[in-house]
Formats: sequence, C-alpha cells, structure tokens
Amino acid sequence: HPPLLLCWQYIGSMMKLSSSSAYCAAAAALLLYSVAGLLVNAFVVTTIPSASSSSHIVLNAKVIRVCQSPGCLDDGAQSTLDSLTALAAPGCQVMKGGCVSGCGSGPVVEILPDGEDVMTISSIKRKKVKGDALISLLDELSDEETDISSSMRQRLIMGYEQALEAKAAYEAKDYQAAIQSYEDAIQIARNPAMALEEARASVGGDNYDSVKGVNWLVDSFRNSCRARLAIKDIDGARRDAFAATVFSQNTDADALMCLAEVCQASKDTMGELQATKAAIAQYQRLEDEYSKPMPGKDAVARAEAAKIKSNASTVKRELGFRIVKLERELKASS
Repeated sequence: HPPLLLCWQYIGSMMKLSSSSAYCAAAAALLLYSVAGLLVNAFVVTTIPSASSSSHIVLNAKVIRVCQSPGCLDDGAQSTLDSLTALAAPGCQVMKGGCVSGCGSGPVVEILPDGEDVMTISSIKRKKVKGDALISLLDELSDEETDISSSMRQRLIMGYEQALEAKAAYEAKDYQAAIQSYEDAIQIARNPAMALEEARASVGGDNYDSVKGVNWLVDSFRNSCRARLAIKDIDGARRDAFAATVFSQNTDADALMCLAEVCQASKDTMGELQATKAAIAQYQRLEDEYSKPMPGKDAVARAEAAKIKSNASTVKRELGFRIVKLERELKASS
C-alpha cells in the first residue's frame, strides 16, 4: 500500500523536526489525529472500513465460538481466540463462547455452518484446538474464492508466530530480542495481514469490525514502542507509537498512551498533553459503550462489560490528574 508507506515516511520526517520543539511535536500529533485516519480509510480500507459493533453476526458466515470456561482458559483458550481472530479466513466471525461440556479437552471450538440459524442448528465441536490442530482448522475454514493466497497465508502465520515469540521476550524484559523479533514479524506479516483485512471487509460489508482483526499488529507496535523506551531509543519508540495509532485508526487508548509516554521521555510537555487528552477521549468512548444495556447477553458478557467500563473509568480519572499537572507545567513555563 504505497500511500500508507508515504504516510509513514512523512510522519517520520515530522517526528525528526518535532524533536527540536515541544510545539512542533504537538502539531505533528494533532496532524496525525486529523489526517492519518483519513489516509488509512482511503488507502488501506477499501482495505479497512469504519469499525462497528462486533456483536453483530455476519449473515452467511461461519460462526466460530471459542469456549471461555475456566477449564478451557487453563488449556489456552485465550491464545486460540486471539489466533483465530487474527488469522481466520474471510466469512468467519470469531467470538467468545460458553461452556460446551468439553472439559479436559480444551481449547474447545464450536463451529456453525454457513447461513444457519445460530439458535437452532447443531454445531460442530473441535477439541484441543491449538498448535497443529489450530493450523488444520484454519486450512479447513479457508475458501479459495475469498481468502488470500496460500503463500500469503503462510507468511501471515509465520509473522504472527514470530510476534508471539517477541511478546514472550518483551514480557521477560529481554527488550533487544523483543524489538528484533517484532521488526521481523511486522516485516513478514504486515502486507498479508492487510490483504486479509481487505478480503474480510469485502465479505463482511458494513458490519465488519475492521480494527479487531489487526489488534495483534497494534499490540506488536505498542510493545515494541515500550521496549525501545526501556533502552532509550526515543526515535524508534516514536515511530512505533505512531504506527500503533495508525493501525488502530486512532481508537486504541493504549496506543495513544504510548505516544504520551514517548513525549514524556523526550520532555515534550505539549505533545504529552495532546496525546493524553486523546487517550482520555477513547477511554470515555469505552465507558459510554459498555454502559449501554445488553439485552440477551449472558452473565459472563455482562461481567466483562462491567470490568471494561470500570477500568476505563479508573484510568480516565488518573489521566485527568496528569492533565492538570501538565497544564500547570505549561503555564509555569510560558
């Protein structure tokens, strides 16, 4: 996607200029918030359409439910859910599921065929869906008419697995290894990931949640950013933070907080203030979204929504104190 590449190159040049002035850094941040989303929408989606509710079940699509019972979670169900969300072929809607009485054989995945009523049809259940069994399931779900090519899919899986290794290194605080692994993963899988999103969007239409499928890329950029901050690579961290905001279409509060952390590390008070305000706006969006009634949802879904709402409210309040401090600093320096 050459236009997106040009966008990144331009962002990089702006960031070099911004390092000389707090005002320029803030201006560059504001420019990204107002322009990058338009560039992504225009050139990546055709590629990525605007995000919408992920609870809607796309018609004529396979519904893939990953059991989230305590037993399956102990067996690695969260990893299976994340992998299917990132890698499943177009026409597959991946979501959390309840217990299907497969305890001891997790992770258990429940599959409902194309075009069937999810309330009445008997589902297909697969047990121990991880490792080779997960790859086999991905192959079975693929449709040659709508999916990306086999070579691109192999690259996507390879890059995704590399990102998992990078995350393990990051969590172990082996920051140099994490940075290198994230670079490799993104280089290998970025284009296949975007191609898959384009294919998914063409099948899912207006109801497709465009950001959800590339969350793993956003997570990779965020972690790479913070790893670079840990080794004092401010310029590299800045690039990763901006990439995270672009791929999340400026809707990921933690990506915006990465940007704020970069500004704080470079003593850019104005830039930190702008990024923190943008993050607060996204936490407010989450709080509003998960405050809405949830008719038909089970107790697990309601508990998860309450947890997200509470966390958003808490973080938003803490950041409000940070905003006050930053505004005082700016006033005192003017």
